[in-house]
Amino acid sequence: MDVRQVNPNEQLILIIDDNSSNLSVINDYLAEQQFKVVIARNGESGFHRAKLTQPNLILLDVMMPGIDGFETCIQLKADRQTAHIPVIFMTALNDVANKVKGFQVGGVDYLTKPFQHEEVLARVKTHLNLQLQANQLQQKNGELQAMSAELVKLNADKDKFFAIMAHDMKSPFLPLLGFSELLALAVDTAPREQIKHMAQQIYQSSKNVYRLLENLLSWSQLQQGRMIYQPQEINLGKLISQNVSLFSDNALVKGIKLEHQVALELRVYADKDMVEMILRNLISNALKFTAADGQIGISATILSEPMGWVEVAVQDTGVGMSAEMCHKVFQLEHHVTTLGTAQEQGTGLGLMICQEMVVKHGGRIWVESEVGVGTTVKFTLALSHG
Repeated sequence: MDVRQVNPNEQLILIIDDNSSNLSVINDYLAEQQFKVVIARNGESGFHRAKLTQPNLILLDVMMPGIDGFETCIQLKADRQTAHIPVIFMTALNDVANKVKGFQVGGVDYLTKPFQHEEVLARVKTHLNLQLQANQLQQKNGELQAMSAELVKLNADKDKFFAIMAHDMKSPFLPLLGFSELLALAVDTAPREQIKHMAQQIYQSSKNVYRLLENLLSWSQLQQGRMIYQPQEINLGKLISQNVSLFSDNALVKGIKLEHQVALELRVYADKDMVEMILRNLISNALKFTAADGQIGISATILSEPMGWVEVAVQDTGVGMSAEMCHKVFQLEHHVTTLGTAQEQGTGLGLMICQEMVVKHGGRIWVESEVGVGTTVKFTLALSHG
């Protein structure tokens, strides 16, 4: 740790003493050394000034009218706003009992009258340096605790991530292997329609595996900070239209009406690749959890509050979710994955990836859903840079 020495210009010293001549002597000397000095003439006003000015050090006379120095120190140490400030007693009392009492009530040192300037400066600088080092250690300790907590979280996330990989990579491979084996065995004897069905199942399973690997790769890159965020002005309306077209065949196979109501000229300031991945995950999820004859609609609304943002919504008439599940879908520790209406396998990472990418854009993402009615996922993007 880089330990700095105190800079007098940055240090405020509070002197509490009822003796004008003592005050004048020590105040003048400390001022010559470039220290900032505040004065109080009794214990009561000294206590209040300490709370108000938050000095780096207090020089406190023992013998004062009203509450004496010992009682003043007790009050200072009992208040959380002043308890941390080191107190050096100033006294003509040189007996051991008074010195012990001073340490017992919270003092850190003694200056004996009459003052020797060199001794005053040495003791003041010593305790200011000690206080500075204590503050630095406390700050470093706080940073280490924060780092430790972050490492614990990262380690837990890593373990959860590998558990998700082990579970989710196994699921889509089972039908892929099963239908491949059946196809190899039955290719010479099975009816053409059965072979076609098996080939379609192999293709669908392969797509699921590819989508899983794509999400896992994206998630890994996000966690390692390797996915570069490159925002620019993009045509959001055109991008949404392209992705609706991309999924039109999937929607047709399931008998789902997929459409959008977004002006083709709508532009936002965003990373095109990330926005496209967000849209693909959300449309794919909507298709997965919407049954035949259902509907999926994509809309975009320019917000008046906050200004300069657009709210994109992907709405379906699917199976819906409970309020509890809506809260968990963005949390790795709860990893929600459910079979779709046509038994499609889910990776469970799609919405979490969407969340991280939306956050990179400074926006937010949330889910509104009702079981048996449908789900709407909404996220926000900036209309322009700045």
